[in-house]
Amino acid sequence: ARLEHSMMGCFYVSTSVLSLFLAASSCVASRSSVGSSSNLPIVEVIGDHRPSQEYAEKMEMAFSMIVDYFQNELPYIRHGLEVSCIQGYVNLANSTDQYNHSRLLRTLDAFGKLEAGLLEGNVVARGNYDECLDTGDTQYCLLTLDLSLAGGLIVPTEAICIPVECTVYDIEWATGELEKALALIGIPLKFNPPYCTTGEKPPYSAGAVAVLVVCSLFLCLIAVGTLYDMWLLFRKSFLSSEQRLDVQTEKTPLIVLSSSAKNPPSSRLSRFLVNIVQAFSLYKTLPAILSTAQPPSAISCINGMRVISMFWVIMGHVYVFASFSGTVANPLVILQEVVPSFTFQGVENALFAVDTFFFLSGLLTAYLTLREMHRRKGRFPFLPFYIHRYLRLTPSIAFVLFFFMFMTVYLSDGPYYSLALDSRSLSYNSCRSYWWTNLLYINNFYPSGLISSCIGWTWYLANDMQFFVVSPLMLILLYHSFPVGLASVGVFLVSCLAATAAISTHYKYAAGVAGQGVGDFIDIAYTKPYCRIFPYLVGLLLGYLLYKKFAFRFKSKLLNLLLYLVLWALAAFFCLSVVYGLYGTLHGHPFNEAENVLYLTFSRLAWGIGLALVVFACHNGYGWVVNSFLSMRFWVPLSRLTFNAYLVHPIVLLVIITSLRAGIYYSTITISIYIVAVVVLSYAVAGVIAVCVEFPISNVEMAVFELLGVNRKSRSKQPEDREKV
Repeated sequence: ARLEHSMMGCFYVSTSVLSLFLAASSCVASRSSVGSSSNLPIVEVIGDHRPSQEYAEKMEMAFSMIVDYFQNELPYIRHGLEVSCIQGYVNLANSTDQYNHSRLLRTLDAFGKLEAGLLEGNVVARGNYDECLDTGDTQYCLLTLDLSLAGGLIVPTEAICIPVECTVYDIEWATGELEKALALIGIPLKFNPPYCTTGEKPPYSAGAVAVLVVCSLFLCLIAVGTLYDMWLLFRKSFLSSEQRLDVQTEKTPLIVLSSSAKNPPSSRLSRFLVNIVQAFSLYKTLPAILSTAQPPSAISCINGMRVISMFWVIMGHVYVFASFSGTVANPLVILQEVVPSFTFQGVENALFAVDTFFFLSGLLTAYLTLREMHRRKGRFPFLPFYIHRYLRLTPSIAFVLFFFMFMTVYLSDGPYYSLALDSRSLSYNSCRSYWWTNLLYINNFYPSGLISSCIGWTWYLANDMQFFVVSPLMLILLYHSFPVGLASVGVFLVSCLAATAAISTHYKYAAGVAGQGVGDFIDIAYTKPYCRIFPYLVGLLLGYLLYKKFAFRFKSKLLNLLLYLVLWALAAFFCLSVVYGLYGTLHGHPFNEAENVLYLTFSRLAWGIGLALVVFACHNGYGWVVNSFLSMRFWVPLSRLTFNAYLVHPIVLLVIITSLRAGIYYSTITISIYIVAVVVLSYAVAGVIAVCVEFPISNVEMAVFELLGVNRKSRSKQPEDREKV
């Protein structure tokens, strides 16, 4: 620990020396180039707005000493730095800004400097991003140490402001000299390559132009569809008024017009064209999103469960993004005080919210598909089953993917935006290479590492699609023979449990977020379908039971009450033990190898069973206040936006975090404000995507099915089918 603190301290001393080193080097070079032997007057550097003459004289003396020191090293300095870099400093030293401040002084002032809170992990010195770039002819660069502390939670970072003429070579030469000097006293610091930006946005690429054209096209279609519906409403109102007038005057000259206005176009193609136009109308999409009506057969409690789980995901991601992006100025407080607390287990284990989505997906897939098979007298609708699923998910995913790839860089402006979003970033280059894997739903297998995948959080959707693809193998058997279908589910369950146990044993993974984040757990186990399918299988079985309207019914109301109380107790036991069962491992009672394997193997299955018991009790009238809360009508519109909210909330987080100019000091109130902000913004953006992309494309899909003569009427009337997550 003493070594780490010493290294961090030397890092900041070194980067401070680096700023003076570069500035003094340029001044020495400037003196040599103009042939002057006099000291560079610091009074001129500071400008007219100086605190006092005495202060200026002291600064001049100190700066002159540094320049005199480097005078002896002039040949070596000029050999190390590029001439253009030296000339850039000369230009800054010989010019002032609009406030008559020396531009060289402004660059030094914009350097990152050591702040309070070093012992709390405040090792990120961002400097002043705007002051640096406003100086003109300057660039803002981030230097990081090749040193990861506290499991990657702390990465010492320093910002420097240098002339645009200086290249990466100049910075690496200067940092290399510091590394050599520190190595002589036994401190082996190593700098990573710098990351620099001038703050200028890149010109619109062909991809960006294409995205803008698509957005414009959607907006035009929405305008045309809405205006067409407005015209129809106006015409209907006008004709209705004419009919009322005719009744009063006993004249009927407009009967033919009224009849033609009420009847739809006669030909199928004409109806198709009208449906295409109206598919984008706000009169059709907004009521579909905002409606709170549900049919009697709907499983109403899942609406609240879905939305609350989405809130849980966002809360967990706010903590993760803020902690591991250098945003939090006191990360050791989180690590040492917040993480070990009992209440934080609910945040740390927000991972299980994704398993809630898997459970709900399996439940709705079984419930809706079995009802459709019953309508078709046992025939499975293979073609509509797969085509409908792909067309309902892919347009929104493709839109968000390409928008993130080409347009997000124009939404953010801050110290970290170029590092995370521009064409040099890992995220952009990953999307450029692997965007197609997301549209084929194989991005949880290829590329092999999650960090290399495009919009990596969509690994969940890849799993969900893969579960959906294999679900007919079980649904058809369940429909025709419950024992055989149950056996097929059991085969999937046992084989995947065995695979998870074997992987956990072989790689010796530990339970909990800290243990699962070690090594390649995410790539080998966390994102793979055979380690995540358990809640989905539980959902399939529950969907079958609800389709069959199975319920425990005893003649005695007391027995019914006791039975469902037992089910509620089991549900609480399964869910709470999964979320809070690891608390002891943080306080001196770690799991042994067998316990780790058991938890990693059965925790997601237990979570799915707990949720199934909750939904079963609520749907059969024994949910009481829980069912009343989860079934409240205001959850319904939000639940329809959850899929898009899942897609966009990491982008909203990235834009916020990369735009921050200063660190955030963690407190419960502060982080809560950010969570609420991300929730509200994510659902607002999700609403826009639903109105402009998802629901119009869904309406177009139904129009195409109608044109082709495929009867999907019964499914289109079921609101549950609109839910993807």
